[in-house]
Amino acid sequence: MGVVATLATDLWQRLLQATVGLPPANWGLVGRWVGWFPRGVFVHHPIAATAPVRGESLIGWAFHYFVGIAYALVYFAILRLALDSGPTLVSALVFALALLAAPWFVMQPALGLGVMAARMPKPAATRAINVSVHAAFGVGLYLGAVAPFFGLATLQ
Repeated sequence: MGVVATLATDLWQRLLQATVGLPPANWGLVGRWVGWFPRGVFVHHPIAATAPVRGESLIGWAFHYFVGIAYALVYFAILRLALDSGPTLVSALVFALALLAAPWFVMQPALGLGVMAARMPKPAATRAINVSVHAAFGVGLYLGAVAPFFGLATLQ
């Protein structure tokens, strides 16, 4: 479920890249951020000015998918344990959009981009892209949950 949802975000970003010229996501910078964790450094001003770490691109991509899978597990737990219900497109979208709190209030500030990307050249555009990518995650989460081969339907 989490892999499908994360893959949906990647495909959506590729579509935006091809149609409107959105630059590709730089998961290497996220990997750099994660790569500095063992050294006790969690906040950068900005991350691009921080020294690279070995394998940062691979670290970033792995972190990206790890987070997507973890979020899917949380969604699954909320559905089954708290709500005792199955997945719906609306619940998946609401959940995915609520997850914007993580990049807007944790990750972007830690990368030196400011709260809700306030230090980016076009913060409103960045926020709109963030919303669209998280909506794509929600659609992917729903599709992953209802797909007969690997979704919640097989876990009932």
